[in-house]
Amino acid sequence: MIKTLIEGTILGLTTGTACLVTCSPIYLPYLISEDRKLGKGILAVLEISAGRFVSYLAFGAIAGYTGAQIASVNRELFTSIAYILLSVYLVLSAIRTNKKAKSCHVPKMAKFTRSAFILGILTGINFCPSFLIALSKAVDLSGALSGMTLFLGFFFGTSIFLIPLAFIGQISKVSKMKLIAQYASILVAIWFTFSGVKGLVHYYKHVKLEAQPARLVEAFNPNIPLAIIAAEDNSTYFRTLQDSLTNYTPSDVHYFQYNESVHDSINKFSEIVLIIDSTIMDDGFDNYDYFQVEPDYNLPRMLKFMKFYAFKTRTHLHWEFIEKTKNNHREH
Repeated sequence: MIKTLIEGTILGLTTGTACLVTCSPIYLPYLISEDRKLGKGILAVLEISAGRFVSYLAFGAIAGYTGAQIASVNRELFTSIAYILLSVYLVLSAIRTNKKAKSCHVPKMAKFTRSAFILGILTGINFCPSFLIALSKAVDLSGALSGMTLFLGFFFGTSIFLIPLAFIGQISKVSKMKLIAQYASILVAIWFTFSGVKGLVHYYKHVKLEAQPARLVEAFNPNIPLAIIAAEDNSTYFRTLQDSLTNYTPSDVHYFQYNESVHDSINKFSEIVLIIDSTIMDDGFDNYDYFQVEPDYNLPRMLKFMKFYAFKTRTHLHWEFIEKTKNNHREH
């Protein structure tokens, strides 16, 4: 256990500067927004550290016990929620200190922001690079106690970098500095709200995508026709491609010259796989499975690839055959 504690402390010391960079924009406006003597400033930093301590021990125990990394999408969910809660905390803290400075009644909902301990808990949930390194190490150790011990050392190592913030907080005595800090809290809250909402939207899209059943798409499915859509300038190549495809698939192979009515033509099919000239830029095809082909792409190579591979996807298949790219086959 001593070895694990030392490893966690060293990890905290080596990554502490990254923690300072990540958390200073949150802690400084909070510490400067109201008058604090040095002793109270140090106490506030200790309260913040105690909150981080609780979060670190909890995640260390979970990571060590489960012996498995928290999926990246779940990390994004935790972090996004923490960002939004941090934003609420910072805004209410700014309201509280502003009301207090004017000797006004402080709303009850803002009074909990007196506790720097809560701020520490919320920032402890932030999956910053340093935290993720410690989390991965805790997973490798296995065992709740080992994970907690590692994070205990990590807490000690990173806390050293937060102590100077108590002294920096003394600049609140400078005229107008508290007001600047309150505005800074609002700006930081806006940024964290934006980041949190963006993360939740991304998480929702991921969960929604995972809920969709996987589909198997085959280029030469005998029950699904193919449709070639080409620009007039490239008709010679794509007509040749049409002739070649008829030797590979028993399904129908249609040819359409790209124009305004082409969407009406392909909408008549209940199911269809498109082969689109790469010079055509049209988002209207995004709701179809398609292969995008660069004119003059090596036909035997492409046909061989399409014959021997099927594609498993939860969305529509969008695959490129482009000679210019380093990889001849690229999926979106």
